[in-house]
Amino acid sequence: MIEATGGQLMVTFDWLNGNASLVSALATVAIAWLTFQLARENRRLRQSGQEPQVVAYLLPHPDGNGAINIVFANVGLGLAKDVVFSIDCNDADFKAHRVLMKTVKAHAPINVIPSGEKIVALFGLGVDLFGSRGEKPIGPLKPFSVKITCKDVNGRQRNTISNIDVMQFAGLSGFMAKPPLRSIEDTLKKMDRRFEVLAKASKKFVSFVDTTSMKDEVRQFQKVDAPEENASEASK
Repeated sequence: MIEATGGQLMVTFDWLNGNASLVSALATVAIAWLTFQLARENRRLRQSGQEPQVVAYLLPHPDGNGAINIVFANVGLGLAKDVVFSIDCNDADFKAHRVLMKTVKAHAPINVIPSGEKIVALFGLGVDLFGSRGEKPIGPLKPFSVKITCKDVNGRQRNTISNIDVMQFAGLSGFMAKPPLRSIEDTLKKMDRRFEVLAKASKKFVSFVDTTSMKDEVRQFQKVDAPEENASEASK
């Protein structure tokens, strides 16, 4: 058995010696192919390291005041230059829900967003975006999309589209709560209306003064004119 194996090895060595040129050529081709694959993978890694990817999404305000922010984040590995975004939405629906983000593409490009960095802007209030304000709720904001265009460090353009729906927050506590300042504002408006009604009603009131003297057994009151009537008579 050992002699047979040794004989096979000798035959193999003889064949390799006799075809050394062919073996060398095949080895050269294999090495060249591996080198090409390695170079391509390195190029892909370099490109991925320079490729930005800017996405948009909604996020609750960190102060927990009921506001919703829109975030433009560079989740890629490369620097994003000349970032421009446009919102594809129903303008009337945005207006009805008091969205604070302008939909008109009128802003200058954002110079840079480094990898891992983000830009945050106020988008609206949860109570407005869910359409729960007022006596007749209008329902939540309709889904919309944000198209983002940017360039990498080599000037190549990159495009991304983010689809956003506020209903992703449905059922989560606190998103439709009014901010404290907005609650105070609404309360003051209600108080102002009540004071206005009270002021109008007070014009109809008849004023009395206490005229009780020491000799009176019971308290005595005398009717007098309202302040406005006195003022009008004085002006005459």
